[in-house]
Amino acid sequence: METFLNKLKRTAAAITAAVILGCALTSCGAHEIEESPITTEAPQTEPPITTVPDTTTEAATTTEPPPVEPDPLEKYLDYYEQNNDFVGWIRIDGITHSNGDPWIDYPVVQAEDNSYYLDKNFEQKKSAKGTIYADYKVPITGLDMADNVTLYGHSNKDGSFFRHVLDYKKLSTLKDAYIINFDTRWEEAQYIVVSCFLIGIYENQDDIPLFEYFKCRNFDTEEDYNYFMDNIMLRNYYTSGIDCEYGDQFLTLSTCSYEFSDSRFVVVARKVREGEDPTVYEDTYEKNPDKHMPKKAR
Repeated sequence: METFLNKLKRTAAAITAAVILGCALTSCGAHEIEESPITTEAPQTEPPITTVPDTTTEAATTTEPPPVEPDPLEKYLDYYEQNNDFVGWIRIDGITHSNGDPWIDYPVVQAEDNSYYLDKNFEQKKSAKGTIYADYKVPITGLDMADNVTLYGHSNKDGSFFRHVLDYKKLSTLKDAYIINFDTRWEEAQYIVVSCFLIGIYENQDDIPLFEYFKCRNFDTEEDYNYFMDNIMLRNYYTSGIDCEYGDQFLTLSTCSYEFSDSRFVVVARKVREGEDPTVYEDTYEKNPDKHMPKKAR
């Protein structure tokens, strides 16, 4: 017969086992709530898992490092050292002084707003002539460029800065100067003129909805792009055989005009695509008899 002592030992063992099981169940539940489930790990007694799903392998092998910004162009390093707001250079070879030098051949700056360089020169000293500057809201870096970069410049009476942008009102000027060179600190590029137009900046200056060309910076959708193109072509002084498509980049020049108070003359150019020869468009420009003009200029 089993002695009283042995029965007591067996009863104690059973109680201990039950307590341990209860603690184990309670501990597992808490562990799953506060940490990752332990069932995802292989038991210590089994060999570790050495394979991973194919998708994980592809992600690991196809992940590309972030792009590295290209080195700035050496020819512009001195300008950047003089003024860290320097972002590029604009030159139009087809509009020249009597000695053959281009009227428009200037550095371009970009500040934290669009008023800083209205009355400051490149050295950031007071000057009523101002400086040519890029819209402060558009990115201009070695890795990022807005779909449409707008440059502003005064129409100074002495012919400086953007005074001769007004020459694009003549077809003969356009045919001589349909290519615009605009380099950033990192890239040399050419743009071909696709539209020239006169516009007001207030609703009451026209009898159709106001077109705020200066706010057309990025075309997030094809609808945005079409809105921009429809409006610049509606007002275009000229027609041409130049094609434009969603995904192209543009350069817009804006300056004061004098047909009426607060009028602006605007030139829009498309970036020359890789491998494209812009000279094929030289003789395609013609006057547009159906261009829309602001009501105050009719």
